[in-house]
Amino acid sequence: MSEFFTRVEIAFYPEHLNHWLRFGEPDEQQDLDRRRSLALFKPGRIFGYVRWRANEYGTQDWRFSVVRTAEPSLLLSRIEGVSPGCEVLLLVIGNAKVKRALLQIDALEAAGFDPADVSPAYYRHVHNRITAGQPVRAYSMSQHSAHLAARQVTS
Repeated sequence: MSEFFTRVEIAFYPEHLNHWLRFGEPDEQQDLDRRRSLALFKPGRIFGYVRWRANEYGTQDWRFSVVRTAEPSLLLSRIEGVSPGCEVLLLVIGNAKVKRALLQIDALEAAGFDPADVSPAYYRHVHNRITAGQPVRAYSMSQHSAHLAARQVTS
């Protein structure tokens, strides 16, 4: 059986373009040149991906997504910079929404959680609450314990 990888484009051009991983550890990384690389993830991995682009007038596009990788035979959503696709758990666009989502990731880390191990249901909750302009509920240890137990049962 061949190994499937989800490829994520990482790029940095000062003051113009910055595509980077906010969290999640790639299974492999390939450097293309000094400004670009590919992060490769096996199916089932969760990571946060930031895409920022600007020109002489300021920020033109700022997106943050939390996604789970999957095998290409499954139904996948296409996210720019992620190939062949992924399951989208959270996707926000725009300065204010991206900042709110990144603050949630900071809060998870401050509470001692690895964002790559947080329940996908929580990221869907964060997406819905930010989209609706509502406060986001904190992630609890009981939610995390339930997620880990369910993951052991299904694996």
